[in-house]
Amino acid sequence: MPRSGRTVLLVLQALTSLLWAACAHEAADGRSRVHDVRVSGCHALSERELLDGLVTHRSGLLGAPGFFDPAALDVDLERVQSFYALHGYFDARVVGQEVRARRDGSVDVIIRVNEGAATHIEELVVEGLAGVRGADVDRALALAPGQVFDHARYEAAKQDLLEQLRSHGYAYAHVGGEVLIDRERHAARVRLTAAPGPQVHFGEPRFVGNGDLPEHALARRVTWQAGETYHPEDLHTTEARLYDLGVFSSVRLDLPPDPQPVANVTIAVEPGPLHALRLGGGAGIERQRYEARGRVELSWRNFLGGLRTLRLKLRPAYVVVPSIFDPKQDGFAADADLELVQPDLLKTNLTARALVGYDLGLQEGFRYHGPRLQAGLERPWFHDHFLLGGSWNLQYLNFFDIDPEVFDPSLTPLGLGFVNPYRVAWLEELAQLELRDRPLDPRAGAYLAVRAEEGLPEVGSDFSYFKLTPEARGYMPVSPRIVLALRGLLGWLRPDGGDSPVTRRYALGGPSSHRGFGFGRLAPQVLDMRTNQYIPVGGNGELLLSLEGRLDLFRAFGNWIELATFVDAGDVTPRVEQLDLSDLHVAAGGSIEYHTPIGHFRGGIGVRLNRLEMPNPDPGERLAFHISVGEAF
Repeated sequence: MPRSGRTVLLVLQALTSLLWAACAHEAADGRSRVHDVRVSGCHALSERELLDGLVTHRSGLLGAPGFFDPAALDVDLERVQSFYALHGYFDARVVGQEVRARRDGSVDVIIRVNEGAATHIEELVVEGLAGVRGADVDRALALAPGQVFDHARYEAAKQDLLEQLRSHGYAYAHVGGEVLIDRERHAARVRLTAAPGPQVHFGEPRFVGNGDLPEHALARRVTWQAGETYHPEDLHTTEARLYDLGVFSSVRLDLPPDPQPVANVTIAVEPGPLHALRLGGGAGIERQRYEARGRVELSWRNFLGGLRTLRLKLRPAYVVVPSIFDPKQDGFAADADLELVQPDLLKTNLTARALVGYDLGLQEGFRYHGPRLQAGLERPWFHDHFLLGGSWNLQYLNFFDIDPEVFDPSLTPLGLGFVNPYRVAWLEELAQLELRDRPLDPRAGAYLAVRAEEGLPEVGSDFSYFKLTPEARGYMPVSPRIVLALRGLLGWLRPDGGDSPVTRRYALGGPSSHRGFGFGRLAPQVLDMRTNQYIPVGGNGELLLSLEGRLDLFRAFGNWIELATFVDAGDVTPRVEQLDLSDLHVAAGGSIEYHTPIGHFRGGIGVRLNRLEMPNPDPGERLAFHISVGEAF
């Protein structure tokens, strides 16, 4: 077996041992472990959702072991009938149960049900909307005549109507309702009753609890103007902007308790600690790179007043390439940043950033160290859904441990423009449209971004080039547990009168990129004859297309374990004109992800489906695996 295959096998064996140790032990009091639970006769509803609501459950990976308790089963039988009633099956009954002993001492539990006939909505009436400005406030409700009555959809319809009223300015709206069930005819009559109250306009914001923090600076984080029609998104965006300053431990926005057409909003804030120290660490394991890393972050909020933040970050790491079993390169890496952030520059919504950093890096074929500078501005628009930004950047590097067979222009046809020392400076512009329901773990919406970069001697660069990278992502929920995600990424780098800078070139590969390759491995490569290793040198053209299905499997210790299946197609070429949509590198695979409050754990395998022969990157290497462990900071 190849060395990489043995590595994957060892990792899987270790994970399997840990999972079994977490759930395979028996209780000391001799109770039988539940091997399986089934509901016989369950056809109209989801058996999985039904079982999720029962106390009796089978022992699962990383979950609490399930032990059989006759008293708990009796209560679960009542829960089964209640579950059916909530979904419109009022005649459903449990008609039997069976507990089967297995040879290993565990048991199988079978619950038999007769679902009966479903109750359908015969009539849906919405009252109380006379005089409401916005004739479409009752559109697209979750209920409609002819549907099977479902209590969750009934509650969702009330909530939808309430949210639509509030989005039209009826801040004090209430929605009630009633359902009349005719069990003999299996029919339901549903009535929703709205009490809109007055259409509200914003008054002046009033801050409470801000202490020495200047109110005039906080007021510029407010997204509404006095006299504008109330919209709940203004409250949410203002709250997020205030939290984003990093100086408050709590923010609460309240309207006056009594309904009134002009409402002054009270914003109660509670300052948090102005000094914070955070520590963390993680690891990454891939086919061609092993990395252990740490993180230290020291923040000083409201630095010298003005709500500015001074932040010091240090991220040390130890890197081994390609693996700890066959090290060809290894050593320490680190980057350190000192960043100053000034919100509301010159009493505007502009945020200014200035950064001084130093890098020590290890890439295949070379190592480097040197300082880095950045100065930039950014401004949000349209309730923070749209962001425009720009920055000046400078990086000065000294290279060492250079692979002469790869980066000696006399020995390689690519030239590569590899110079030492090396100074690259560029202007960068960003336009970003954020329409996702949440930036972390999104389930619906879209994200669009375009980055442009110009390397110019006039701003301090030894290189002249233009770089453009648009990206689009989309998310669509298929069911409460399944999300379909799509991603498209294009990159175009055009050098002007020479080669492009080696550290600004494109490369794909890794757990957040093309998962058929290790980190940065999908790129033009040069063979080092001394080590027989292929060294990626980056390219000027990039294309990535990804389709992913995400399924929440089950909860372990209160957090979801997620299965992601994917297909990635992409390429990185020396010139953008060489990208060929009909001949991309295609890989398929899956990963298991576990999201916790203290970090993100992910392990996956990608299988390359084509282009395994020379002269493609990593010829003959069909599998790529990715294991990452990290912490949230």
